[in-house]
Amino acid sequence: MIHYLNWRTFAALLICIAGAVSASVLNTHIERIIIMLVCALISTFIFTYEEGNVARRKSSMLHNENDRYITNHPDFELFIQNSVDPLLIVNGNRVSHANKSALLLLGGQLVGMNIRGALRHAGAIEAITDPQKREAASPLILTGIGRPHQIWELRIGQLYENQLIIRLSDQTSRHAAEKMRVDFVANASHELLTPLASVKGFIETLQEGVPAKEQQTKFLNIMSSETMRMEALIRDLMSLSRIEAEKHDLATQEVNLEILCQEVCDILKNGSNPRGNDIIFVPEITNPIIRGDAFQLRQVVNNLLSNSMKYGKSGTLVELKLQSSRSDSMIILSVSDKGDGIPPEHIPRLTERFYRVDAGRSKALGGTGLGLSLVKHIVDRHRGYLDIKSELGVGTTISVSFPRQYPN
Repeated sequence: MIHYLNWRTFAALLICIAGAVSASVLNTHIERIIIMLVCALISTFIFTYEEGNVARRKSSMLHNENDRYITNHPDFELFIQNSVDPLLIVNGNRVSHANKSALLLLGGQLVGMNIRGALRHAGAIEAITDPQKREAASPLILTGIGRPHQIWELRIGQLYENQLIIRLSDQTSRHAAEKMRVDFVANASHELLTPLASVKGFIETLQEGVPAKEQQTKFLNIMSSETMRMEALIRDLMSLSRIEAEKHDLATQEVNLEILCQEVCDILKNGSNPRGNDIIFVPEITNPIIRGDAFQLRQVVNNLLSNSMKYGKSGTLVELKLQSSRSDSMIILSVSDKGDGIPPEHIPRLTERFYRVDAGRSKALGGTGLGLSLVKHIVDRHRGYLDIKSELGVGTTISVSFPRQYPN
């Protein structure tokens, strides 16, 4: 308390002493009371004012101490170091703290650097250093930081007057998913409009006049083919939508893959495609049972066999096999053809929607561009994995592996 005594405090004490001395020399009792009461009121006012100043000074000092405490306390350091996202604390325009993620992204010498040299991004620097633009700019989408094509979201928070916390979160996957969605809609629209335009063109030709019967038959056959192509595309789009909606639901039905594969083979052999007679089914294991969705698993087998029938050389065998993995924990379903093979640079992209190695040939053969994408989604839902091996001039083998379910 003595530390905070100033002239106001001494003035209050002097007034009290003066009042006491004055009261002692006065003759009447009432005069003494009035003098002492006035002195007491003046002293109380001075003390109250001074105590308020003391409280304000203490509050200001405590605030300054807290300012230092928050960023230096071990819990704060633990907090930023446990964050997966890069975090920076900026005092003034200098980096005072950075977690491991920030150091890996922006360099090990980050602490102590000017924020301009640390980030080297004009838009981010402007938002950090200009308070008026800071609120409008956050969050800010950044590219050019870290790996090429990486996309970051930058958020700025204010701890104190000159102290900011900056958080960077990697948005690359989210933006890639959004781009895939946009591309998918665009591709689906294009794939539907192309056969529709063809059908419309032939209808308009027929409306202009009745051509020869031979030409009519040709037009109608093309229109029928394009309509079937649209139907197949819509069916695949609906299947893809259903699979994505159920991708987190674990299928629990017991499915015997030998029986299922035989059923699909029989349907294709008795279908309109003469290549169905080239299919051979070789089950090399007994009781190949898995937990799954029988309808979707039929789609897998049908799509793989249909692809091999389309792209394998006419008159060569399409071989469907069921095998067991070395550990006997997985069932491997594979389909092999003897065709032209696939260039290795195309293999990683074969399961993308609407991706085709040879677009012209695929459309001529009636492909929708969604077959292997559907297979990949179904296999993922069944906790399996897909493998594609191909050799140019020899052929292609596509294998899918599923966790084995042993009968009770």
